[in-house]
Amino acid sequence: MNFRDKLRSHLKSKRVAVALSGGVDSSALLAFCADFLGRENCLAITAHTPYMMARETSYAEKLAARFGVKFLKIEIGVDCEILKNPKDRCYVCKKFLFEKLKKIAAENGFEILADGTNLDDTKDFRPGMRALRELGVASPFLECAITKDEIRDLAKSYGLEVSEKPAYACLLTRFEHGREVSEEMLRRVDCAEEFLQDLGFLQVRVRVHSNLARIEIARDKFGEFMQKREEICRKMSGLGFKYVSLDLNGYRQGAMNEKD
Repeated sequence: MNFRDKLRSHLKSKRVAVALSGGVDSSALLAFCADFLGRENCLAITAHTPYMMARETSYAEKLAARFGVKFLKIEIGVDCEILKNPKDRCYVCKKFLFEKLKKIAAENGFEILADGTNLDDTKDFRPGMRALRELGVASPFLECAITKDEIRDLAKSYGLEVSEKPAYACLLTRFEHGREVSEEMLRRVDCAEEFLQDLGFLQVRVRVHSNLARIEIARDKFGEFMQKREEICRKMSGLGFKYVSLDLNGYRQGAMNEKD
């Protein structure tokens, strides 16, 4: 049985609210649910918070409109515990966020709230997955053992522009554990990464260490980065960074989880 058949069997006759972030995983899940279950049996809920990239939440609304799915955008503030950026921030965040999303889904007649967690997510440090289990959030891709590559294939089959998009974690992952973060700091990182993406560095992280911006990009982009060095430095300075560095290790997922 291929992964599409697994999904069909798993979701058959269900009504599903999708926690839609605008990333490839949740976007592919919404597209599949709208196609297979029918748009009347789907709901898209996007939480807009200061620690999520503005570009992704904007895309989420357009995607829901494309598939004719009812869309709810929920403005959610930041819990003060999350801004303390504890090591288990992902757990604290997911618990805070998905409690609200699940309540909204139920109020709209959807008992199942699903997210885009997949099999590859089990290979990284993901404390937020515990919160999803505790709250009873469905993760169809994970439950059907579907990988990131298969999700990208699914996204391509629906013509989703995010099918080749690099994964983006929430903006809190750009800061060291235990360092308190402000909403202004989050906006600054969002602006910095959006600027670098517009320059062509699609796989990028701007990691913050006090007043230093440590930029991670794909290694094959180093030459291009140096050609645009002055423009990049001007922008980072304008955003309040005193120092700017290019991480010679290149982009790597979960760099802030690495031990000293």
